[in-house]
Amino acid sequence: MNVLKKIVMLPITIMMGLVGCSTGSTKTYVLTTTSYGYDTNYIPYIVELNQEELGGGFGSGTKRSAVLIGSQFVKWGETNSSRKHTAINVPILTSEEIKGKKYLAVHLYPDDSVEITLSNELPRATKKGLEWRAKIIDELNAKEKK
Repeated sequence: MNVLKKIVMLPITIMMGLVGCSTGSTKTYVLTTTSYGYDTNYIPYIVELNQEELGGGFGSGTKRSAVLIGSQFVKWGETNSSRKHTAINVPILTSEEIKGKKYLAVHLYPDDSVEITLSNELPRATKKGLEWRAKIIDELNAKEKK
């Protein structure tokens, strides 16, 4: 009976091992994450990076998150509606970029593009994001004056 089990289990074990090799290995890093939303029309919530929820609140909220190297798929929602956003671009992170870093920030721009920054200190808003925000605020102020 033991010999029969071994004969049956051997091909299954080999196939499972080959499946593992063919899918490729992806290294996981654990970083403190946050997100920055620059659209003044809503506050982003439940920001996800490869289905892992991140911290938020324009950098004021952080969370320890598992981050995979490779393609980064970003999704988020709005606090004032049921609208869901998916990033129009897919940033790629490499081991060399992540190695030794402590923080990862996802920057959500009003055109639904995203940027990922890595740092050893609590991340800050990007120049691009602050320019977007200023432009939107100027447009809102111009509408109010009319």
